[in-house]
Amino acid sequence: MKALGLQREQRACTLTVARTWRACNVMVRPLALALAILLAAAALAAVTLVSPTGSVEIASRGDLYDLLAIFRQAGVETAFARAAGSYTARAGEHEVQFTPGGSLAVVDGRLVALPGPIRTVEGKVLASIETANALLRPFSWQLEAQGERLELLQVSGVEAIVLSQVQAAEGTLLVLRGCRQQPRVSWRGGELTLRFEGPVELAAPIEASGVVVGGGLVGHELTLRLTPGVEVAGSYHLEDPPRFVVRLSAATPAPLEARGEGPVVVLDPGHGGEDWGAAGPGGELEKNIVLGIARLTAAQLQARGVAVRLTREGDETVPLGERTALANRLRATLFLSIHANASPARSARGAETYFMSADATDIQAAQAAAEENASAPPDVVQLILWDLAQVSNLNESARLATTVQERLNTLHDTRDRGVKQAPFVVLTGATMPAALVEVGFLSNPEEAARLTDRRGQEAVAAALAEAVATFLQTRPSPTAPPP
Repeated sequence: MKALGLQREQRACTLTVARTWRACNVMVRPLALALAILLAAAALAAVTLVSPTGSVEIASRGDLYDLLAIFRQAGVETAFARAAGSYTARAGEHEVQFTPGGSLAVVDGRLVALPGPIRTVEGKVLASIETANALLRPFSWQLEAQGERLELLQVSGVEAIVLSQVQAAEGTLLVLRGCRQQPRVSWRGGELTLRFEGPVELAAPIEASGVVVGGGLVGHELTLRLTPGVEVAGSYHLEDPPRFVVRLSAATPAPLEARGEGPVVVLDPGHGGEDWGAAGPGGELEKNIVLGIARLTAAQLQARGVAVRLTREGDETVPLGERTALANRLRATLFLSIHANASPARSARGAETYFMSADATDIQAAQAAAEENASAPPDVVQLILWDLAQVSNLNESARLATTVQERLNTLHDTRDRGVKQAPFVVLTGATMPAALVEVGFLSNPEEAARLTDRRGQEAVAAALAEAVATFLQTRPSPTAPPP
């Protein structure tokens, strides 16, 4: 009987396996068919590209096309930097850098957002027509869809621009009306140079008037000679109607280091004006505390013979971009932004120091960057993430941050929260070693009291001054400024 029961169980098991196999087979067939369809859709196809030099077949997938093949047809050379994973396209005086997987590029030295990302598929670098045109524009080419083929056209349109001057409360504004481009602005020795991506022409000659002594347009570069006593303070683009604005301000004194008289340190008290920053349980405001610490730090450094400038001398609003712009104009040796922290956890305490990175060290670092970047335009926050790969002072910035953190760790009852990396807007564009320090937590009642107290601020300032002095003593020998 036991043997008979065993045989019945075996037959039942065999029948179950057979039924299961048939059911799985029924399910697998449509899945396999769907997978085959997806693979076929994902496979690269070919499309005809017509250009003045002839017709070629280039790779495509959906609405994405072989970007490198398009550059070749336009006569633009491309080179791949394996270490950075990025491409450089060059022709004449123009250069474009881009990275597959990203949606940002450097066009003639200026960071721009692309209409869409650049992708790599089966070894091909693909981009949409809109993205390709953003990269082709400096080379005066345009890609268009003509039915089932693509056409590469040379662009002959020239923008006619008119220069005017406007006196505003913040200084003199140079306005280029009719300008749809965002030229690259450079300032040196009383000459303002605007380099355009595409061709432009002057609707009227440059005449000596106001702060403009003279100037002219050569190729894609417009040069304006300005009167002594002014310098470039900022620039921005406006639409409807299109115009590009350069803001001028009273010139700052020549940097001491540029005259061979020693290093220049720029201290940046965070926030200011309507931007209070963090607030303590007793109403302590970050903007006031860090200004006090910055002033004390400056005094201690000046006592050591170091030239110091503050990005703000009082309770005023200073845009984040103008803070490092001041340091750049002064050719500063280092830039240190001073802040105070806050956290929902009242027990959080300690000091931490940051230098630039595209990726935050941890979620707390990301949150800190987001809070400090709150006053920056959204497009600026987006653009800095790619710009970090171009920072040449990364190693020295890391050394500055480490030196600052080590000195703060010597203060009594200061918790070491370490050196971290995060994308802070205020550090973007600095052409010198730069760091941002959070000297403590205002959300912690004990630390808020210490940072508000004069003696507490003096202790922090002494540590910061010692860190800066140590960094300056151990820095590499400065090289001569470029001609």
